[in-house]
Amino acid sequence: MIKRLASVALVALLAACSAPAERGTDAVTPVGGPDKATVTNESDCQRVGGQWTQLGRAPVKQCLRQTTDAGKACTDSEQCEGQCLAPEGSVDGTQVGGSCSVDTNPFGCQQRLRDGVASTICVD
Repeated sequence: MIKRLASVALVALLAACSAPAERGTDAVTPVGGPDKATVTNESDCQRVGGQWTQLGRAPVKQCLRQTTDAGKACTDSEQCEGQCLAPEGSVDGTQVGGSCSVDTNPFGCQQRLRDGVASTICVD
């Protein structure tokens, strides 16, 4: 009986921690490097030359923009409009120099840099 109650409580707790994606709104969570303010609606996205499209698995659209700092040397995504990416062939956990991404798409598997250390992350 206690195991069953514990299981039910765990499922309820996990369900409370996840929020369903909003439908019917064009406001989304910003994308790009940490704490970067980006475009969150279709009209503003088009105004800055972005493409309003679904990125990742969630059924919400986001603004995909080309970055103006693509290829710039970096050691952390804080230094980029998008992400700071490690060079191809880098080993996770090693100190390397990277370059800023060509766009603001954070989805898929990327080897990003944080404080100059390479780490592979996959975002759905």
